[in-house]
Amino acid sequence: MSLPKESFKSNQPSVSRRSLCMALVSGAALLPSGCLGLASNLMHAVGMDMIPPEYEGFEEKTVAVITISDSSSYTRDQKTAELNSFVGKILNKHIKNIQIVRNDKISHWRDTNGWDSLDFAEIGAGVEADKVLGIELGNFTLRDGPTLYCGCADVTITVIDVATGEVEYTKSLEEYTYPTLAGQHTSETTESRFRKLYLNTLAEEIGRAFHPYDLSDRVAADSRIASR
Repeated sequence: MSLPKESFKSNQPSVSRRSLCMALVSGAALLPSGCLGLASNLMHAVGMDMIPPEYEGFEEKTVAVITISDSSSYTRDQKTAELNSFVGKILNKHIKNIQIVRNDKISHWRDTNGWDSLDFAEIGAGVEADKVLGIELGNFTLRDGPTLYCGCADVTITVIDVATGEVEYTKSLEEYTYPTLAGQHTSETTESRFRKLYLNTLAEEIGRAFHPYDLSDRVAADSRIASR
């Protein structure tokens, strides 16, 4: 399938925010070095230092989040259900007036029509969604050797417009690994708890494609292991 030209919404800030940002930047050049931190803090307070989303087409839309894996092609799968839930909560939190299709509605449709149906647009139409966020999860593992938990998966995310069937956005996260610095010893947690930690962190990374975020959020992710 040939991908259409991207037609994302403009990321340009409002006039008032742009004017404020320009004033802060211009003023920073005239300030003593000790005052630069104040300008930086003011820019952070109004969100001018946030990384913009790569896709902005979910506002005021009904969105079905559908995760598939090798095992979910045949029956219900715990990890895909959990990832669906985590991603849905993140989108609800950060995107204005989005409506997330309930997971049980999607599961009911697949119970009725067959779990081997992997046509995202067809499922989206069946659950009355405007858009589908399809997540393909492959080569999923939670271990690095017999004594360490370390999650890794190949992930592809795709946004499809249900009415047209067109792919509006796609992105690959090859070998997405967490934690990146060191695994967590199996004596420190259970597989169920670590799976949820990994999938929640993956959900946050997926969500960053669709809402503004602070770059420091990524840097701080590994610290969660130490704090548990």
